[in-house]
Amino acid sequence: MKILYISKSIIPSRSANSIHVMKMCHAFADNGHEVVLLAPDIKNRYEKDIKNIYDYYGVKKNFLIKKLWNPDYKFGTVIYILNIFFFLLTNKKFDLIFGRFIHGCYIATLLKKKVIFETHEIIFKKKNFNYLIFKYLIKNKYLQKIIVISNSLKNIYLKNKYLNKSMILVAHDGADKVKNFSSKTKLLGCVEKLKVGYVGHLYKGRGIQTIFKCAKEINDMTFHVVGGLKEDIKYWQSYLENSGLKNIFFYGHVSPKKAFLYRNSFDIVLAPYEKKVSIEGGGDTSKFMSPIKIFEYMSHKKAIIASDLPVIREVLNDSNSILVKCDDVKSWIKALHKLKDLKYRKFISNKALNDFYRFSWKNRASLIVKNFNN
Repeated sequence: MKILYISKSIIPSRSANSIHVMKMCHAFADNGHEVVLLAPDIKNRYEKDIKNIYDYYGVKKNFLIKKLWNPDYKFGTVIYILNIFFFLLTNKKFDLIFGRFIHGCYIATLLKKKVIFETHEIIFKKKNFNYLIFKYLIKNKYLQKIIVISNSLKNIYLKNKYLNKSMILVAHDGADKVKNFSSKTKLLGCVEKLKVGYVGHLYKGRGIQTIFKCAKEINDMTFHVVGGLKEDIKYWQSYLENSGLKNIFFYGHVSPKKAFLYRNSFDIVLAPYEKKVSIEGGGDTSKFMSPIKIFEYMSHKKAIIASDLPVIREVLNDSNSILVKCDDVKSWIKALHKLKDLKYRKFISNKALNDFYRFSWKNRASLIVKNFNN
């Protein structure tokens, strides 16, 4: 099958949505489909000094990336949408149009293309232009399915009667299967101590302060934080300097490809989400998110401590992780002490890996295509 993925993601960039898009295109292609990814050409927003986009994201070059002009000013998106329109007019070979960019997907339905739209947010809550497009999109007969990332998000749409059960499919986020668990990087700090890691963005609600509080109380472990945008890294580095702590280390941004070396190097990993979890551009996703971080931790066979939020329990449970109240620092410290037991660490990390396999990117792509064919 020939699939066109319509995206608004900046590629290459540090954004989680760009990782999601690249991994899904790779997964569709890995399942034997011919895939083309459309992305906006906004050079001044690209991550600098990237020679090979595929290598940066750690994916095979098994799909084509097509950049369409999107000038970086107020009405630049309108021009990008027009370019998508003309691309679809002149390229009629695709069996399926897939994407998270609602404007592009709607344009495709107007041109009588079969479309699957994926959303990671509550579109109708914003009452903006996207909401207007959404109302038209869900009434169009060429819309085949809407993909959401959690049962919680599905239930929100069903409860508000925007979609019926047959039109909505839950496909949690995913990760790649790890081929080599022994490839590691050299971490800072004492080699003999247990290494506690966090990989991801440093936005509000990600629990970075919880990591600091744990590091302050536990001297026989080292804490390692990987990722973040430049301004967030600068803020937390300054916070670290003022804290006086010597057992917590920041590594800054590393490419998605290289991040696996860090995950492999940790003994314990953290997902200390708070009651409100922000994303780039703001908002709160704590009620319906599906963090890629969780699946990456599972795929790396790590002992996970995560916040006990209902949406996290769609994937994690008391046998494949330790789930604690997000704002109870004493519980986080207790969980870390509990994981000093090597036998217990191995038990929950092996369970996490076994539970992960159904969440691989390849399986996710297969699930979506299977439902399209049905």
